[in-house]
Amino acid sequence: MRVFLGIGMVVVSLCCAALGEGAVYNAGEMGTFMREWFVLGPVVLEEVEESYPQDAHMPGFEKDYLTALGGEASTGWRPEEGQQVQWEGGSAQWRVYRSDEEIVSLDDALSQKAAVLGYAWAGIQSDRARSCVLMVGHNDGGAIWLNGEKVWERSRVGGVNMDGHQIPIILQPGLNRLLLKVEERAGSWAFCCRLVPFDHPAVKSDYLQLFALERNASDEVVLRSTLSPTWRAAIMESATLTLRNAVDMDTVVWSGPFGDGAERVLDVDRTTYGRYILQVEMGMPGGKTVSLEFSFVTGERPEYVLFENGATTYSIVVGDALTESEQWAVEELQHWLKEVSGATFPVRKASEPAQPHEIVVGVNARTRALLGDDFVAPELEEQSFSYRNVGPAILIFGGAKTGTMYGVHSFLERELGCRWYTSKVSVTPKRERFSFAQLLHSETPSIRVRNDFFKDAFEPIWAARNRSNGTMGGRVQHGGVESYWAVHTFNRFLPPSEYFEAHPEYYSLVDGKRTSDRAQLCLSNPELRRLLVERFMEQVRKDPNHLIYSLSQNDWGGACQCEACQAIVKREGTEMGPILEVVNEAADALAKEFPDKYVGTLAYRYSRRPPKHLRPRENVVIRLCSFDCCRVHPFTDPNCPENVIFVNDIETWSKIAPHLYIWDYVVNFGHYIMPFPNIDVLKPNMQFLRDHNAIGIMPQGAYQSIGGEFSEMKAWVLAKLLWNPDADLEALIDDFMYGYYGRAGQFMKKYMELAQDLVGPTTHFFGIQPDDAFFTPVFTRKAVALFDQAEKVADTPEILRRVEMSRLPIMYLQCNQQPSLAKRNGVYERFCAIVEREHITHFSEQGEKDIQAFHRMMAEEK
Repeated sequence: MRVFLGIGMVVVSLCCAALGEGAVYNAGEMGTFMREWFVLGPVVLEEVEESYPQDAHMPGFEKDYLTALGGEASTGWRPEEGQQVQWEGGSAQWRVYRSDEEIVSLDDALSQKAAVLGYAWAGIQSDRARSCVLMVGHNDGGAIWLNGEKVWERSRVGGVNMDGHQIPIILQPGLNRLLLKVEERAGSWAFCCRLVPFDHPAVKSDYLQLFALERNASDEVVLRSTLSPTWRAAIMESATLTLRNAVDMDTVVWSGPFGDGAERVLDVDRTTYGRYILQVEMGMPGGKTVSLEFSFVTGERPEYVLFENGATTYSIVVGDALTESEQWAVEELQHWLKEVSGATFPVRKASEPAQPHEIVVGVNARTRALLGDDFVAPELEEQSFSYRNVGPAILIFGGAKTGTMYGVHSFLERELGCRWYTSKVSVTPKRERFSFAQLLHSETPSIRVRNDFFKDAFEPIWAARNRSNGTMGGRVQHGGVESYWAVHTFNRFLPPSEYFEAHPEYYSLVDGKRTSDRAQLCLSNPELRRLLVERFMEQVRKDPNHLIYSLSQNDWGGACQCEACQAIVKREGTEMGPILEVVNEAADALAKEFPDKYVGTLAYRYSRRPPKHLRPRENVVIRLCSFDCCRVHPFTDPNCPENVIFVNDIETWSKIAPHLYIWDYVVNFGHYIMPFPNIDVLKPNMQFLRDHNAIGIMPQGAYQSIGGEFSEMKAWVLAKLLWNPDADLEALIDDFMYGYYGRAGQFMKKYMELAQDLVGPTTHFFGIQPDDAFFTPVFTRKAVALFDQAEKVADTPEILRRVEMSRLPIMYLQCNQQPSLAKRNGVYERFCAIVEREHITHFSEQGEKDIQAFHRMMAEEK
C-alpha cells in the first residue's frame, strides 16, 4: 500500500527561458514549459502482452543504457550535438530537439515505434542554491535524475497529465543537469516539463509528494519521506505526527516526532480492525508550516449485525444503580431501536453472565470488564459522553447525571438516523438491517449552559433529547437543568410598595427627586446594600435548586443620579460600577454558604460597558446582552458598524470576567410572525460567543408562542450549535428541511434563501416592519410561488400543515402590505384559520394587544 501526500501553495508566475547554448535554461526565469532538449533514442525494449501489469515498467527499462558516458547517475558529462552513444544491442546520437508545443512529442523527436525508451537532457543554470518544484507529465513510465541523484520514478500507462507529477528539488549554484528517461508501450510517446517556485498556483496538494505510507516486510505501517537526503536536510526542519482514529477524530491514538531518519514506524495495533488518519505537521524554512493528512486501515474488517429482518441477538445491559436520566435513556434506547428495526431489545443486569452481543449503557461492572484497568469513569456531573464497540459489544457511557443520556441519543441520531425536530415531530427511518465494523465517538459540549429560548424548545422531552439544558426559572427535565433564576430583580427583592414610603433613599435620584417609577436602586447606600444582599441570600436559601441567581437591574433606565452613585460611575466609566460593587458583596456571601452557585447580573443597555477597575468575583456571571446589535450580520462582520461597540464590550468583559452568560436576540420582537432573514448569523455568532468565556448562551426567539418565522427549524439548529458551534450549518439546515418537510423541503429551502438574499452589506436592523422597503412586491410574489409549489408536493396532510404553518409570515406580510387585496383573495381568511388551528397566541412580544391591532387594521380596509 502506498499513499502520497501533498501541500498547497499560493501564486507567483515566472518564466523559464533557454540561454541559447542548446537546452540550457536560466533558473531565475522559471514558469513556462521547457521545449528544447537534447534527446537520445530510441532504445528497443522487449514487447509485452496486453495483460502485462499496467503499473510495472517494461522489461529492460531498469537497465542503464548510458554506461558509455559514465551512467545515468553520473554528473561528469553533458551531451553534445551529434555525440554517438552505444549500448548493448544498439546506438544513437544526441541531438537538440525543439518542440513547438508545451508537450514534447518523442514520436516526432525519436521514433513512432512501440516498446522503446528514450532520454531527454536539459541544463539549468542557477546563480545560487534555490528550492523549486519540477513539474512533469509523461507517457508512459519514466524516471528523472538531477545532478546524478534519482529524484523521481513512476510507471504508468496513459496519456500525458500536464503538471501531473510535482517533485521538490534543490538547484545548486552553476549548471544543474536534468535527465529524463521515458518509456513507450503503445500509442503516443511524449512528456512535458517545467520548473516553478513553491508558491506557483499550479503546485497542488494532491501532487506534491513529500511522504509515502507503506508496509514493511514485517507488515508494520511506515511513514517514509520520499525526499532525497539532500532535500530532506534542506527543507524539513521538523515534522510532528499525530495519529487519530478516523471514526472519531477527537481520539488521538499516538503522537510524536518524525525523527531524523528517512522513515518512522507508526505505533498502532495491527491485530484488530481500525481506520486511522495520520496528520503530519511539517516545519519548513522561513517559518512556513505545512499540514498533511492521509488515511490507512489495519486488521481485517469484521461485520457485527445489530439487527436484521425485525430480529436481534442483542440485549441492553445496565448496572444495579441507575440515575433517573440513565433509566430514561434505557427506555429511550429500547423504544427507538424498536421503532427503527421492529426488534425488541431485552434489558439485562450487568451482574448476569456476559453475552457477546450486548449494548452496555452507563458505567457498570460490564463496562469496566470490557474497557480494562485503565478505564477512568466520568464524573457524575460530566456532560461529555462516548460510545464505542469492543468486538461485537457496544458501550454507551458518560457522566451519570446527563452524559450517558446524551450518549444514547447521539448514538440513535448518528448511527440510526433518529431525529427529534420538534416537540411533536420525530422522524425515525425504518431499516431492515444494521451492521457495523467499528464504533468510536466522543463529544464534550462547548457551552456548559445551553438555553434554547423558543416556545417549542421549552418542552422537557425535546430539550433532553436535543441536549438543551438551560432554563430561565427552572423546569422538570430528565437529567435536570442548569437554571438561571429570574432576571430584572431589583424591584423583586425590594418592591417599592413595601419599601419606598419609609425609605425613598433606597431608590434612584432622578432629576433631583427620589422615585421608584421606572427607576433603579441607589446602590451606593450602605443600608440598601446590606438589605439587598440579605434578601438575595434569603431567596437562595428558600429555593436552592438553581445554578445562577440574578441580582440585576430592572428592565428600564432610571439609574441613580445621586452624588455617591455617580462618583462610582465616574471612577469606573460605566453605570455597571455601582451594580458590580453590590453584586460582588452578594457573591462573597454566597460563596460562604453555596460554593457551587453563582451570582448573575445583567450587562444590559445602560450597564453594558465594562468597568475600568472593578473585577467580578470568581462566582459572578456577567449576563451580557446583545440588545442594540444588528441581527442580520455576524457580530464580527467588518462591514457592519452597528456591532462594533458590542464586540468591544464583549472582548473587554471576556478579559476581566471569569464567566459570561450571553443573552442573544435572534428574533424580531415587534413581529414574530414575519420574515426575519437571520439564519446566516447563527453559526458565526455562536462561535464568537463561545470563544469569549461564555458559561452559557441564551438565544432568545419567539418564546411565548409557536408561529414565528422558521421557529421550529431555528430552535433545532440552535440546539445543535449550542452543543457544538462548529457544526456544519448547511448540513443542519438540509437535515431539517428534508426531514421535517419531506419533498416540500426543496422549496422551503429556496424560500429561506430568497429571504436571506434580502440582506446586503448595508442592511442593518434590530427589528423590521412590514412596510420596510426591501420587502418588495417581487420578493412577496416569488415567496408565494415557492409556497404554492411546496404545498403541491407535500407528502402527507401532516406535512402540508407544516408547510402552511411556515407560510404564515408571508401571509402576514401580504395582509400588512395590501390588506384589501388579502381580504378579497382569501389570504386573510386562510391566515386566521391557520392561526386558530395551530393555537398561535402571539404575533409579537406584546401579545393580544398587537393581535387586536392587526385585526382592527384589516377590518378598517374595504
